[in-house]
Amino acid sequence: MMYTTIIFLWLTLGLVIFTRTLAFPARSKNSPNTHEVSLHSPNARGFVRIKGSHVDSLALTKDDRSAKLQMKSFTVNGSVVVTIQPREKNSYLCVNSDGNLTVETPGNVMSRCLFIEGERSGYTTFRSHHNRNWYLGFKRNGKVKQPHNTTESQKAARFIIYKTHLTSP
Repeated sequence: MMYTTIIFLWLTLGLVIFTRTLAFPARSKNSPNTHEVSLHSPNARGFVRIKGSHVDSLALTKDDRSAKLQMKSFTVNGSVVVTIQPREKNSYLCVNSDGNLTVETPGNVMSRCLFIEGERSGYTTFRSHHNRNWYLGFKRNGKVKQPHNTTESQKAARFIIYKTHLTSP
């Protein structure tokens, strides 16, 4: 009798932990870190900026108001992922189902707004968490190179991160 009670308690505890992990997948033991950043695209020779629903890499300085971004990092399913958003608006840089870069407000497609931060040749890359063959990138003229046409080895996918300060979640 006591043996079955102990097993029942352990199974209940396991179920509670499992369902809590499913209900809050973005939460981890470590709270998310939020950085105010500017992303420089050496290929476009400019800083990434988000103006409304428009994204480009044409900001000349990191002090440009639309080039100030927030990058939040946290763990999802064992991978460290980041979200990129304008500092002053409640929207996110996302990759839609066709592999095109979009700016979207929070909702049920947040999984498309997650990027895996990587390193290649001393530069930072941002790979889509939704489709791991898609990379964030900008052409030489500063326009978006659509993620479905961008690979990790291309110069368009390289970034330099300028962190201005760490903020609390």
